Amino acid sequence: MRDRDSAGAPARFAPLAELLLLDRLSPGRRAAAVLLALGTTIGWGFIALALHEHELALRAAGEALGSLGTIFADASSPLTAWPGWAAAAILGMSTLRLRRGALEPPTRRGTARNMSAAELRAGLRREYAGARSALVAVGMLTLADLARLAVSGVAALLAESGAGDGIAWMGIEVAGLIAATAALTAWVLSFRKQLDRIGALRRPSAPDAAAESDR
Repeated sequence: MRDRDSAGAPARFAPLAELLLLDRLSPGRRAAAVLLALGTTIGWGFIALALHEHELALRAAGEALGSLGTIFADASSPLTAWPGWAAAAILGMSTLRLRRGALEPPTRRGTARNMSAAELRAGLRREYAGARSALVAVGMLTLADLARLAVSGVAALLAESGAGDGIAWMGIEVAGLIAATAALTAWVLSFRKQLDRIGALRRPSAPDAAAESDR
C-alpha cells in the first residue's frame, strides 16, 4: 500500500546531489566522485602549467608551434577570456525568459498538441537530465581552469619562469566561467521548477512506467 501511494509522489529534492547527477549514489560514492573530480582538476592545473612551459621552450628554440601548442604557449589572452562571459549573458537571458514564459515541448519531438501527457513529461525529464549533464561538464571545466589559475599563480609567486604569463587574462577567463556556471545553474533550477509545477518530476505510476518502457 505504501509503494502504491508513493508511486505518484514527487521525488525528494536534494539540490546539490541532483544537479551533479549524484542523487542515485550512496553517500560514500558521492564523496568518492567529488574527490575524483577535485583530484582530476588539480592534476590538470599542474599539467597545463607543464605544457605551457614546454611550448614556451619550443618557441624559444625557434620551433614552429601548431595551433594547440600556440594556445598553451600564450596561456590565457583576450581570445580565451570572452567565451565564458558571453555564455553567462546568453544563459542569463534564457533564464529570465524561462521564468516568465511557458515550457516548450521537448526538442525534435513535435508539437505539444501531437504528444500525450506521458510523452511530454518523459521528454522534458530527458531534457532535464541533459541539462544537468551540461552543468556537470561546465562545472568541471570551471574547476579545471580555476586549478590552472591557482597553480600558475603559486608558481609565479615562486618566480618560476613563464608561470605568470597571461595571469590577469586567466583571472578574467576563470571569472567568466564561474559566471557561466552560475547562470547555467539558475537555468537548470528554473527548468526544474517548471517541471515540478506540471508534475513531470513525479514518479510514474505502474501503467505510466510500463508505457514509458515500451517506448
